[in-house]
Amino acid sequence: MLRIDINLVYIIINILILYFLLKKFLIKPLDNILAKRQAKVDGMLNNASTKESEAIQLKEKYENQIAAVQTESDQMVEQAKKDAQFERDKILNQANDEAKSIVGKARETVALEREKAMREMEAEVAGLAMTAAEKILRDKSGAESDQLLYDQFLDKAGDSNDTDLN
Repeated sequence: MLRIDINLVYIIINILILYFLLKKFLIKPLDNILAKRQAKVDGMLNNASTKESEAIQLKEKYENQIAAVQTESDQMVEQAKKDAQFERDKILNQANDEAKSIVGKARETVALEREKAMREMEAEVAGLAMTAAEKILRDKSGAESDQLLYDQFLDKAGDSNDTDLN
């Protein structure tokens, strides 16, 4: 038969007591410390992943803002170019209008001066014709004298005509 020695029972009881004491005073506190450390590490990992996602969101936000600012800047530059082109065209049109006005006034002035010169020439020719007619009536000396008067008239009329046209 099987016989159990009392020492064996004491050893088993001591082992069980030692096991419960170790479990209560050593293993549970170690498990608690390990659980706290694991929770702390998990919290740090969660915090790090949260911070990383926040950083990625901020980066995207700033990139979007930079893109928006760049787009706005490009639009402002384009608008400034359009405004400058409009202003340039406006100034050129004004300058062309002024130039046309000045040329038109100059043409009018030239036409008026020409008419004035023609009237003066006509008056001088009429005066010369009157003088020639007067001399002819006074002298009535003949064909030779008529030819001389006619030549003088043509010379004077030609000279006055040449000076007025230049």
